[in-house]
Amino acid sequence: MRRIALGVFILLSWLFLIGAGAAQTAEGEGWPPQTALFNDARFLARAVPFLIALGIVVGIVQARAASRAAGDAILGDKVRRHDSGILLAHWTNAFGLIVSLVTGAMILRWTERVLELRLVFVLHYVGAALMLFAIFNHLARQGVSGGTDLLPKRFGVIRDLIGELLEYAGLFGPEGAALRIPWPKAIRQPIARYVRALLGYTPSQHGKYLTTEKTLSYPPWASLVALVVVTGLIKVLKYIYVIPGPVIATTTAIHDLAAIAIGVMLVIHLLPLLFVPANWPLLLSMFKTTVPREYVEKRHPVWYKELQAKASRKVRAAAGDEAGSEQGATQTTEARTGD
Repeated sequence: MRRIALGVFILLSWLFLIGAGAAQTAEGEGWPPQTALFNDARFLARAVPFLIALGIVVGIVQARAASRAAGDAILGDKVRRHDSGILLAHWTNAFGLIVSLVTGAMILRWTERVLELRLVFVLHYVGAALMLFAIFNHLARQGVSGGTDLLPKRFGVIRDLIGELLEYAGLFGPEGAALRIPWPKAIRQPIARYVRALLGYTPSQHGKYLTTEKTLSYPPWASLVALVVVTGLIKVLKYIYVIPGPVIATTTAIHDLAAIAIGVMLVIHLLPLLFVPANWPLLLSMFKTTVPREYVEKRHPVWYKELQAKASRKVRAAAGDEAGSEQGATQTTEARTGD
């Protein structure tokens, strides 16, 4: 099923690229005068298929390389949580997103424009190009590797979400609380016992990803970024294809609203990372790929058990290969002795 989905994704992407490529030399009637701004926008429109193709190719190569590597693994006193490819896509998208938001606010006069207008548009296009590459890189990589760990897969995730938010509020103690809020034990412990009994939630029993990441972070991010990218593509492709004015007007309104929602989402995304000290190692892992082993054992025991099981399977497989090699060598020696 995963291979079918990947095949459909690649096929649709290449159909889009072929169509866009066929339009590279098309000249519609009634184009406005080709000012510098117009030509800059058309350049981006013509670059779109190449950016998408580059993101897909790099993503597939990264996925193949990651499948040959160890992936998440215990490395002495550290645990690898991400590889360099994940960081590349994340920070390329993040940088492009911030540049696009800031320049978009200047274009719409939501804030004072401190740069020359054409430069603002060029920077906006650069941000959009980086996002486009990063998104298709991410989609291709996840399509090849089948990475769905950041998607909720059961209804019980709602229970875990409520419990995790209560943990951030300090109900289960200051260790997992925002700013380490020290609620008096006489107040929080009776409530905590009731919540444990009602939800069956145990604090600090996380897998690789927090429940808030799988519910309040990744799905909203994916939806909003997809919306702003699709509407942005429609807006820029009008410089190659003839698109009716009402469609562009509606698309522009949706694009602007999605940009506002992304700005709000950025704040929501950063709050649990910056204000919950227990999550700081996760934030640092987005820069150095690893988290302390002791932290994983204590805060993410479910993931740690998975890593241990993975390491055990690897050791058994290596031992089996070694035993097979020794047995083969022994048989060869015996055969030669018999001769």
